[in-house]
Amino acid sequence: MTSLSDDPFAPLMRRVAGGDEAAFAEVIAGTRTLVAGIIHRFLGHARETEDLAQEVYLRAWLARQRWQPTARVTTWLATIASRLCLNERPKLARRRTLPEQDVAAEVDDRLGEDEAQRVRQAVLSLPDDQRMAVALKYFGERTDREVAEALELSLSAAQALLFRARKKLIDLLPPP
Repeated sequence: MTSLSDDPFAPLMRRVAGGDEAAFAEVIAGTRTLVAGIIHRFLGHARETEDLAQEVYLRAWLARQRWQPTARVTTWLATIASRLCLNERPKLARRRTLPEQDVAAEVDDRLGEDEAQRVRQAVLSLPDDQRMAVALKYFGERTDREVAEALELSLSAAQALLFRARKKLIDLLPPP
């Protein structure tokens, strides 16, 4: 469990729980890149990222009084983001298919364009639960325990999910 002392956003969230909008603005400023990155990489396109990130923060604000310092604030927000993505994905898929140019562009700055495209396509082909685990672990830079907390899984279940995702990615991405 995470204590208040090692979570830089926990003191702010205590103020947010009391209705402090300025403290919430600080939480948003400090976590926006993480939240938007998780959403963008999970959905594979940028159009809805900002809207869904705002929805994450709206839901967080509405749930502020129920926040408990049992997990990092970033893990709590990642949980909200992952649930929202899982709920929104079918709706977005019905509206349109995902164009290739909308797929997350910055998989790794060190990869060439062709290799980055291969990785993006492979990640997008993963089942939703594996894609979310990968987005949280590698793009959101979360620990296995934080991935488990965000997805509401046991640590061993989250590790198994990540293992299956890595195995599938290895199969999908043989060396060129």
